[in-house]
Amino acid sequence: MTPAPDGRRIARVAVEAQADRPERTFSYVLPSHVPTPHPGSLLLVPYGSRLALGYLLEVEEGPMGATPNDTLRSVEAVVSAPMLTADLLRLAEEVAVYYRAPIGTTIAAMLPPGLESRLERRWRILDGSALPSGLVGGADGTADDRTLRRHLGGRDRDARLERLRGAGAIRAEWTLRAPEVGSRRERTARRVNADRSLPRRAPRQAALLALLGQDEMDVPQLAGALGVSAASLRAPLLRLEERGLVALGWRTVARNPLSHRRPPEALPHQLAAEQEAALAALARLPPGGELQIDGVAASGKTDVYLAAIARQLKAGRSALLLVPEVSLVPQLADRMAAVGIGPMAVLHSGLSAGERHDEWWRILRGEARVVVGTRMAVFAPLPELGLLVLDEAHDGGYKSDRTPRYDARWAARRRADIVGARVLLGTATPEVTAIARARGGLAERVRLVERRVGAAPTVEVVDMRAELAAGNHSIFSAQLEERLAALHSGDAQAVLLINRRGAATFILCRDCGDPVRCPECDLPFVYHLAGDQLRCHHCGRSAALPSSCPTCGSRRIRHFGAGTQRVEAELRARFPRLRIGRLDSDALAARRGFEAVYDDFRDGRLDVLVGTQLAAKGLDLPSVTLAAVIAADVTLNLPDYLAPERTFQLLAQVAGRAGRGPAPGHLVVQTYAPTHYAVRAAARLDIDGFADEELLRRRLLGYPPYSVLARLLVADPDRGRGEARGRAAAEAAALPGIEVLGPLPAYVPRRAGRWRLQVLLRAPDVQMRAAALERVPAGVAIDVDPESLL
Repeated sequence: MTPAPDGRRIARVAVEAQADRPERTFSYVLPSHVPTPHPGSLLLVPYGSRLALGYLLEVEEGPMGATPNDTLRSVEAVVSAPMLTADLLRLAEEVAVYYRAPIGTTIAAMLPPGLESRLERRWRILDGSALPSGLVGGADGTADDRTLRRHLGGRDRDARLERLRGAGAIRAEWTLRAPEVGSRRERTARRVNADRSLPRRAPRQAALLALLGQDEMDVPQLAGALGVSAASLRAPLLRLEERGLVALGWRTVARNPLSHRRPPEALPHQLAAEQEAALAALARLPPGGELQIDGVAASGKTDVYLAAIARQLKAGRSALLLVPEVSLVPQLADRMAAVGIGPMAVLHSGLSAGERHDEWWRILRGEARVVVGTRMAVFAPLPELGLLVLDEAHDGGYKSDRTPRYDARWAARRRADIVGARVLLGTATPEVTAIARARGGLAERVRLVERRVGAAPTVEVVDMRAELAAGNHSIFSAQLEERLAALHSGDAQAVLLINRRGAATFILCRDCGDPVRCPECDLPFVYHLAGDQLRCHHCGRSAALPSSCPTCGSRRIRHFGAGTQRVEAELRARFPRLRIGRLDSDALAARRGFEAVYDDFRDGRLDVLVGTQLAAKGLDLPSVTLAAVIAADVTLNLPDYLAPERTFQLLAQVAGRAGRGPAPGHLVVQTYAPTHYAVRAAARLDIDGFADEELLRRRLLGYPPYSVLARLLVADPDRGRGEARGRAAAEAAALPGIEVLGPLPAYVPRRAGRWRLQVLLRAPDVQMRAAALERVPAGVAIDVDPESLL
């Protein structure tokens, strides 16, 4: 322990550890030999019995409110220059308080992963005479940790090391090692002995020599020119090297997540009058202001984003463009490159550790003025940030599902307010809470109603009850089969969507189309195989599985659901001439898996794309003339108050995939509930009409925006103990004015050997909710403003 004398330098540090309150930080003394680091630097500090990575928030002279008798431990080392900008440090503290997440964990989530595992210690030699004989330091006067330990030898080398340090013979110095993946190297080839004859009966070797000429080329370039894989060139190049015709070498290249993308063609960038009006509305916003652009499909929202970003760059500021899914990054990056916007960096979870590390430092050094990425990119360390754009702003992918459970839309608004930037949120299907924000004067709103290409598709809602009555037991209606049969391979394409979620399923009457609902909450019951019973995941009510429909008395009542694999299999069986691809979570499992499927579909190597909600986003392809939703009831009957809104958004988004070219588009919606207000509004593409009805329903039921929610999550291997912890959390949060529901089993009640329970809190405002959340016991996960109650 180090005494705390007057005039000392005190570092306020965030450490990734559990604390009694989320904003809790720790104070350390900076040793006299350590220059004062800047906020945002990475420090190594003692925490308990170990050394931990800390994040410097500020340095002050004096005891920071401590008394002269207090003792503080010393900072072990400064291991990195600042990795966070001042605005990000302030934002981290706000995120920690609002989302009840430890600030150390919050900052760690902002930074590239694996930093602590890359700490490396060297020893500064202060008194060489005290060291073992034969140990010689490097030219910089240091020795690496492994060398010093080897010379000390014996079982007591750790104790001897500490004695040397205590005697002042050595001092530890820590650095942050480069990513384990190392720099990427590419094989190069250069022609030598040009006067030597070409090999006979070796056309591949001859082609390589002809390409090389007098210039050095890397193997990927040679492979691209020959239209073959780089791996196939290894043997012929080695053979040429043996013959003395080629010199092989290596070239170190920066990892570039976009280097594999095909260079896009330059695109014209002329804006229509309503797009110019949207840009003018953005320019009129005060610093920290928010503009919502609600644009129909193909109305040119992306063109507005790009023009707004270009104006920021021209003014010397930087810009951030967020998308909810990794799958949308390549397309937007291609569009930006096509209009000459750059230099650009990308940040998303699909990057390797090395790529994220490289991109982060490129951004921090100012080498990239535009960042495209998923929700994590809201924390990109861009200097002079002027604009934050969120595409598909309605999407739940902007909400994190792990601590810190932040919403990138909230974080973008707060960051814009901190730095004086502007926020632009674009979507074809805004959330009803966003519409309420605009109606309440918290944001400006503009509409783009004219399609720049193509025309609005015709929408056909198919009543699957009538199909069943006509004897059609297939998952394809007669109307959809007819249109698929008329699809000409290589000329037109189709997108088919089936959005199956979760392990549980709902119970649906195939005559009247009604699901079996909880009488208390008006949400669909969920069928649980365990116990063969129905359960409401909102209030906990249970019911026996009915033998007939409670609404119409029909006995044709059954579990409902079909997945993408079944749809793909039936398509192949019925339409063998069509080339079919599938886009779901399996496609994202492989590195750049989405890009492979997307590129095949874009380049016409697939006729039909079957997918989950991934297929409803951002496929802006003029050859798609047919879109279909196989079962709208899947999202409509989820046990979640957001189910009608999710259904409306999904149907409207899918409609936007068709009719973007010269050929007319058509949308087929198959449903057992054709009269539901969400389905009817989606068929008319009536955003405000749906919002009016949905906001009325939420006002009556007390859901956001007329209340605020929080979800408490407990996971425990022991079911009884988990239930007890859930009850304790519910009782602790039960303040006057707070409605507490639960504990109840989560939508997926058991995962990875742990029983999962949830408690729902409903409060009239943010302040009352915050007071209740302060009382939640440690070890209970808190989800503020949950994106879903499932």
